[in-house]
Amino acid sequence: MTTILKINNLVKSYKSKQVLTGVNWQIEQGDVVGLLGKNGTGKSTLLKSLLNINEFDSGNISVFGEAHNQLSAENKARIGYVPQENDEITWLSVADLINFRKQFYTQWSDSKVSELVERWKINLSDKIAELSPGQVQRVLIILALAPMPELLIFDEPAASLDPAGRRDFLKEILVLVADENVTVIFSTHITSDLERVANKVAILDKGQICYFDDLDTTKENVVQLMVRSNEIKSPEVPHLLRAKEHSHGLHCIVSEVDQQWLSAMAAQGHEITVNPMGLEDIFLELTA
Repeated sequence: MTTILKINNLVKSYKSKQVLTGVNWQIEQGDVVGLLGKNGTGKSTLLKSLLNINEFDSGNISVFGEAHNQLSAENKARIGYVPQENDEITWLSVADLINFRKQFYTQWSDSKVSELVERWKINLSDKIAELSPGQVQRVLIILALAPMPELLIFDEPAASLDPAGRRDFLKEILVLVADENVTVIFSTHITSDLERVANKVAILDKGQICYFDDLDTTKENVVQLMVRSNEIKSPEVPHLLRAKEHSHGLHCIVSEVDQQWLSAMAAQGHEITVNPMGLEDIFLELTA
């Protein structure tokens, strides 16, 4: 499997506040990765750092096997990006903006542009400044998809879209992945959107990727354990992600249940309750 993106020990601070505290992360070709994190945890900082929009304090990033800040023109053209905030020229019309951006690419799909403009009912003569936030977001998505990139990076791409717009956008991702083997990273706080399209989930908390795995594996294996024990010292729990002490033992989140350990604990008189969890509960527990 081809590694598209690799991040090693990435550290980034704003003044005295450390936002990223040593991020290690690797994305493979064809993955659709949903990046979950609470507001202010550094999702945008991480994405902008790997795109060389933000500088960082230490660490290194490679994209398509090249240093992120020394990408060839060919590899830069293989990346599509939709920022959280509009940074395009607002006095241009939609048509003029599309034509302006088209000049910078050797590959550009006019048919893709026409298809999305028609489907999303965008008036090409409207100026960017006249559009609603949702319409601006749609235009930004079109600009990212038109060059037919191999790596798509979206920062809260559906935040300004209504439910119908979000559904169309997510459908477009599924089509791209199925037809073109595109790699996608998108940050979001909407777990239901992630579950519709992602095959992997990453959780950013306290400046690090605290969890990263296949979505199906996550939903099947990550559970809550309530460990009740009369002993002074609680038993060690295998595959532990997070633990909180309570009056009679531990409240644990584990990446999988070790059945042999579970049987051994029961034989020793420990009371352990296994509770399944949904993705939203997992996210909230791991970032509490």
